[in-house]
Amino acid sequence: MSDAGYSDPDGMLGVFPLPVTPSDVSPGETTPLRPDVSATHDQQHNKKASTVDYNDENEQLNSDFQLIFDQNAQIGRQSSWRYDKVAVLCISWDGSCDDLNTEGEVDNLARMFRETYKYKVQNIRLKSNGFRHPQVLVNKIMADFVYEEDGPSTLLLVYYAGHGAPGQRPGNLELTGESSPTIDKAATVVWNYAEAALQQTKADILEIFDCCYAGDLARGSCGRGFGTRCFEFLGATSSGATTRAPGPSSFSSGLIWALGALAKESDRFTTNKLVNKIREAPNFPRKQVPVLTERNDLSSLHRIVIAPLLDADEASTAVPAEEQDTTRHQPWGFLNLRISLQSCPEKAEIAKFGEDVRCILQSTELKVQGVKWAGLYRSLPNVEIDNRFVVDEKVWMRNPANGVFTWLMWVVEKRYDANKAGWEYQLKDKDDVLYRQGAWVADKELNDAE
Repeated sequence: MSDAGYSDPDGMLGVFPLPVTPSDVSPGETTPLRPDVSATHDQQHNKKASTVDYNDENEQLNSDFQLIFDQNAQIGRQSSWRYDKVAVLCISWDGSCDDLNTEGEVDNLARMFRETYKYKVQNIRLKSNGFRHPQVLVNKIMADFVYEEDGPSTLLLVYYAGHGAPGQRPGNLELTGESSPTIDKAATVVWNYAEAALQQTKADILEIFDCCYAGDLARGSCGRGFGTRCFEFLGATSSGATTRAPGPSSFSSGLIWALGALAKESDRFTTNKLVNKIREAPNFPRKQVPVLTERNDLSSLHRIVIAPLLDADEASTAVPAEEQDTTRHQPWGFLNLRISLQSCPEKAEIAKFGEDVRCILQSTELKVQGVKWAGLYRSLPNVEIDNRFVVDEKVWMRNPANGVFTWLMWVVEKRYDANKAGWEYQLKDKDDVLYRQGAWVADKELNDAE
């Protein structure tokens, strides 16, 4: 798949080179971290999970530590946080079947990726009046995108703008260009089917969706575990919620603003930092809650790191010549060490620790491919006994009007809040709709009987 065009004998889509004009070109005591309440490390990271609490100070600090450690502990290309290639696929609807008029924002975002971040961008607009169903076409587009762009040290970024609606099954998301399509122009794509092409890549994957009900995809995702790649999803809003149409207060406008601001503030940032920056956009709705989640069973312990690509000269000096490795190999395995800490470290201490680790690994006889940050976790012994409810368990929530436990709910996720010294839960109703868009409910507000 190239930027020049895309074979489409049925006229179902359009590929548009982005227009570039001179005016478009830019002139040149710390809060403890994640609680470790499980019996073993594997149990904690293989449990079912929903979304990332990116507003949590602990999550943000861990994200910062990842950037600091990975940069200072880098021993070669295998452990580098910087991608060699980033390919972007922007999917939206052709003007003939796009009642949201997404074209302007999609082009602006694609231009940001192409010019500021130096990414390769493919901009595709779907049509609804062709011989083949749009689902078949999108499936092929995704398969071709992976076939041509997949590889090690690569990030594949898929962006969608248009309408979204809940699918037939929990965790499914249906995409369409019109809110009420007529029978002869019906064009519905179940994203979960098209997404299958992304499940077996060597590249890391980042999906960014600007549509209503984007968070419905998070309802089918799983938690962190040991893997060799990242697969993350950033949605405009949480499960069961809507988002603004194109304009100053839209999610895409906030995304474009955040990408521009972060490119000036730092040479790299995580997806956690990106979603928080979007919420700082001048016109972004204060009550809107984007969702950040992982999309496969065995994802990485890392957050995806976004950074402008280097030119050839910069890339050659980013890693010492003796450590440059043009090929990447599947690791034989992973060696995990647990280091007990007396207190939460400072950022400078993490930087020095990364340097020390690099020196040790460079002198060891172990055949080390790389080292990466895997998270800092607060030790909270014996709190598991206080956990009354488990995921998928039926509970009754207190009705604030009368104080009686009458609201039937099911547990979606649980966490231990070290500051409040108690358990909290995310809940859903009988229709699989998250309570208050994923708000955390204290243990005392729940009961195991009506």
